[in-house]
Amino acid sequence: MIFKGRFRTVRHKDHAVPTPPPRPLLGQASSLDIRAWRRAETGGPMLLVTSPRKTGRAVRRNQFRRRVRMAFLAGVAPLLDQPWVVWVRPGRTAPPLDTISLQEIENQLRLALRRLPALDTQDNQGTLDTPDTP
Repeated sequence: MIFKGRFRTVRHKDHAVPTPPPRPLLGQASSLDIRAWRRAETGGPMLLVTSPRKTGRAVRRNQFRRRVRMAFLAGVAPLLDQPWVVWVRPGRTAPPLDTISLQEIENQLRLALRRLPALDTQDNQGTLDTPDTP
């Protein structure tokens, strides 16, 4: 699924969750479990939203996925042209999916995306630019 030609949501067999999975970007008290990792390929960010059956009926799970997608679209500007996979799912202590508002999802997603490291700082980490001296 292509949104505005910049990135697409992750589909089946379109990603591989690293082993071990990355740590959550937010604490255990949050209602969303948000994790992220870099892809090897270049390109824009990808979104993976999961909502297992035990979290509610199909209508509620689909509504949750739509809300997460809309929140991601609203806050994806800082991630454009960066190869991140962002994985969002309900947290272990999450309330029922229909009680999580779009505003709450946007706030938690914005906070989590701010915690992602910048690509240029990690790529150059540990290297010093020293002039060559004879």
